[in-house]
Amino acid sequence: MNDIQTILIETNEQTRVALRVALRSQPGIEVASEATNGTTGLVLLESIDVDVAIVDADLPDMSIAEFTQQMRERQVDSGITISKLLILLDLGDPQRLLDAWAVRAEGYCRKNASVEEMAEAIRHIYAGSKYIDSAIAQRLPINTEQLNPNGIHLQFNQIQFNQMGAFI
Repeated sequence: MNDIQTILIETNEQTRVALRVALRSQPGIEVASEATNGTTGLVLLESIDVDVAIVDADLPDMSIAEFTQQMRERQVDSGITISKLLILLDLGDPQRLLDAWAVRAEGYCRKNASVEEMAEAIRHIYAGSKYIDSAIAQRLPINTEQLNPNGIHLQFNQIQFNQMGAFI
């Protein structure tokens, strides 16, 4: 089996380097490229095939909505493999959380999640599932009446979440 090819688009150099090193230590995951802003990330995404784009929701040069729209348009136009999108979020900004949720990415993970959690998110979305970190799910406008009796699964628009946060 080939490694999951990823691109890391993260503004903060220290965070980006730490994520690169940590993700490369995970079996089956390769960080093929990285960028410090959305513009550079888009250029890379239309020129190299990556399976998963890991993108900071707080890009300095464009909103996550602008980035997502341009990413999808450019990849279709260039004939490159359409990358799945894993958005990294800081839970301290509720508006950015809602903005990121609106783009309908394949995955959502906290920026400060453990490398194991992030690797799990990458593997889930690479396999075709959706993923949302449970701490993020708790901050979204999801009806708590949708919880099942044992409280393990959270359902939203016909999607179920397990306790780890992964869509099932």
